[in-house]
Amino acid sequence: MKHEVAVLVSQESQSQTVHSILRQGPYAACELSSMGDVSGYMNGRDEGVLIIDLDTELVTNIALRELKKKHPLTIIALSGEHLHPDLEESLRHHIYACLKKPADPDELLYVLRSVFT
Repeated sequence: MKHEVAVLVSQESQSQTVHSILRQGPYAACELSSMGDVSGYMNGRDEGVLIIDLDTELVTNIALRELKKKHPLTIIALSGEHLHPDLEESLRHHIYACLKKPADPDELLYVLRSVFT
């Protein structure tokens, strides 16, 4: 059985890499184009997993807090930056894991296995 994972990363950045990594495991990517698409992805689900690129999406503490309030969602972030002082709350409370870009296959698959176990 394939676990569906929502992917919200720009086409130019990590999209192909993330999709390629997901195909290495029992995962299927559900491509999202904006934060607004997350509610549609979660419709009818008890829980979900979202991979999001912090560098390309307009992500705020408020937006992530509201997502987590509305949906039982595990958020895995990708970032090329070492620090995100503006997202301190989210990194502490709402994001399950923040991985360095480019995404490392072993690291991402390890995190996904821990989420689905």
